[in-house]
Amino acid sequence: MNAINPSKTERFFSAWLIVGLVLYVGGFYLAPSSKAQYLTLYIGLILPALYFILFHFRRYFLDDHRALLWVALITMGLYLPSLWVDGDTLDTLRKNLKCVVFVISLAVAIRHLQLDHPELANRIPLLIMAASIIALLLFYVVLLKNGLQEGGNLGMGNLGDNPNEAGLALSIGFLILATSLIANTRFSALILTLPFIIAIVLANSRAAMLGLIVTLPFAIFHQHKNLKLAVAYLGLCLLGALVIVTLMLAGTLDADRILSLRPSLWSEFLDQAPWNPFWGNGLSGSITIHSETLDRKLEPHSLFFALGLRGGLFSLSLFSMLLWMAVRKHGRAPSQQSIWLYILLFGLTTQFFEGVYPVRPPNSFWLYTWLPILMILLKVDRKHAQL
Repeated sequence: MNAINPSKTERFFSAWLIVGLVLYVGGFYLAPSSKAQYLTLYIGLILPALYFILFHFRRYFLDDHRALLWVALITMGLYLPSLWVDGDTLDTLRKNLKCVVFVISLAVAIRHLQLDHPELANRIPLLIMAASIIALLLFYVVLLKNGLQEGGNLGMGNLGDNPNEAGLALSIGFLILATSLIANTRFSALILTLPFIIAIVLANSRAAMLGLIVTLPFAIFHQHKNLKLAVAYLGLCLLGALVIVTLMLAGTLDADRILSLRPSLWSEFLDQAPWNPFWGNGLSGSITIHSETLDRKLEPHSLFFALGLRGGLFSLSLFSMLLWMAVRKHGRAPSQQSIWLYILLFGLTTQFFEGVYPVRPPNSFWLYTWLPILMILLKVDRKHAQL
């Protein structure tokens, strides 16, 4: 594609892809339902992404250190556990192939934005913050209508499915706002942080609170170019986590109470299917079990547990490689791209207790995993942008 003088067909598919991506990202907050956002990606990204894959493969996949090609190869690697499921392997491969298409379509859309519309790519955090502010207002509308809820308050639309997910999503808007205040303190923006904090507390999202406790100090140290202190803080967080896990294993702390019955749920997953530490038990069609502990069907509630359960060390290694590539691509110095590093850190912290296998149908957890990973990895050198 010649970005300087694109054809009418290219302009048409470019507009389709950009509109689809903007609607999908804004839909994390403003879609009327999770299904509606799913359809936004389905309708808005797949066909135009296929056009750019077919007609501009070299520019998108092979230029600029083959970043998109590596994303595609790792995504296919995460799809491979479909081969060793119990049951109809071909049917499982067929069902999970669409998940690969979803991830690669999102990656192509972000690559297109970074290549030919970098100024718009740089405004995606502003889009998220604007959408999160509207979602915050709607959260308080629901609160005034329904009053305080014992299990945590919901938002509206896509944030109305689960109070914990509402708190997690609003935390990203708060994180973007708080990060902007580090460089340029504005009283109006500072006042706006308070409704975000109150909403996160009212949603009773302990995972979101933990994510912010880990991410915000790191972001402050990093933005002030004190990388050693930022890394030292993460080291202290990790040490604290290891101490808590040790106390849980010793029986001093009640793991089920602290982690909302996650350990019992994970144990049930392992008990209900044969599991190999190297290969997992395969990427089966179902991601849920009927938990006897909670008497309902549940997902693993952990990205990392799901990786180990479905693909063992094989999948954990592939995903770790993807994360390493993203961190390495970002570099040490703070930049305009750093907000994606902070969102990714928030996601990795919270996804210990939330999330599903990464190659699954689009879900709210893509806001904290695939989106920041792809925004960092697919940032292009400007010499490739107008070729």
